[in-house]
Amino acid sequence: MKKLKTIGLISLALILWTAFIALGFVDGYLLKSIDSSGITKGFAEAVSDQIEDEYIGNLAMALIKDGKVSETLYHSDSGEEINGQSAFPVASVSKWITAVGVMKLVEDQKLDLDAPVENYLTRWHLPASEFDNDQVTVRRLLSHSAGFDDDLGYGGFTADEEVQTLEESLTSAADGYYDGAKARVGYEPGSQFMYSGASYTLLQLLIEEVTGVPFSDYISQAVFNPLGMKNTSFDLKDSSSINLVNVYKTNGSTRPMNRFTAKAAASLMTSLDDLSKFMLSNSLDNSSLLKPSTIQLMAKAESYRNGIPYYGLGPDLYSPQHETANIIGHDGSGNDAINATARFDLASQDGIIILSTGHYSFASDTADEWLFWKAGIADRVVMQRNIPYLVTLLVVGYVLIAILSWLILKRRRANT
Repeated sequence: MKKLKTIGLISLALILWTAFIALGFVDGYLLKSIDSSGITKGFAEAVSDQIEDEYIGNLAMALIKDGKVSETLYHSDSGEEINGQSAFPVASVSKWITAVGVMKLVEDQKLDLDAPVENYLTRWHLPASEFDNDQVTVRRLLSHSAGFDDDLGYGGFTADEEVQTLEESLTSAADGYYDGAKARVGYEPGSQFMYSGASYTLLQLLIEEVTGVPFSDYISQAVFNPLGMKNTSFDLKDSSSINLVNVYKTNGSTRPMNRFTAKAAASLMTSLDDLSKFMLSNSLDNSSLLKPSTIQLMAKAESYRNGIPYYGLGPDLYSPQHETANIIGHDGSGNDAINATARFDLASQDGIIILSTGHYSFASDTADEWLFWKAGIADRVVMQRNIPYLVTLLVVGYVLIAILSWLILKRRRANT
């Protein structure tokens, strides 16, 4: 009977230890950050160490603390000069800037967030569908909830390819990542989140229809010029004047930058200094483009994934269930190999910006590490990195339980 009781206690100890490790993995209380110092300099040094273990063609990073840039980091694998004025392609980060341009028109009462987008269109119209196209609104286009089923990312056009018109791209994007990439309503508008590059291409057309000027000109007038963003453009023709970096592929070679029809969704090129200016313009205490109430509206959840707030009116929502943090922003990646991220906490005015080429995910992965470092929010990247540590912790616990059990059994035998 005593033997069975001992075996039961040992089994219980093993089960409890396993449960403790598993819960610590899921809830995050056992996960370790890449930096334990708690200061931005320490985090920047940890990122610098990680770069040594990865191939990154070029990179620029800024850490923002209390509304000011506190640390910067620059890297080039080839010795290319990279600084705060070096412009990088940032892919879908374009959408956040586009959204601010749209919200300027809303503030100026030139657009109604909840009016049918068709009310503003003359050059192109949504194709007929089984759903009500009048339910496609600016609000839903901004939040990827307009019912579009394109799931579009854009590859752009090489120098020897003909660039589509905006209307042609909306009808069927030749540079989409799969055939048949069209702007169309494929499910009930407002019913769910579905990432849609075509939504932002339609917003690009909408801006041109409402303002009467090319999209790039409007964004320059409404966003870039007021903020002094001199090394930023949606147009490849400006690459020399904005100091565009070499675009590295994952194999270390370089490639020419592609041209885009879908500028609002994917073609922005910007520098660390300029994107920092844009990010800080979203400060609720010192907003310089939009009203604080508009920024708060953009940061409010408009679409959901599995019941969890996911996307606002332009920015991603990175801390929807956190008690104090209110982190918004956007990531961009693709096109062998661009990866950029910009994330900003409206509550603390802390943020991170990483621009890079040559790696598909380093910028986003590092921003996920920052999210955990700053707010304790752990996702796949942080959890996967911690698996070896937790497995070691689990095994060490098993070994200690085994040793302790053996000592107890040995002592009992000695007493009998």
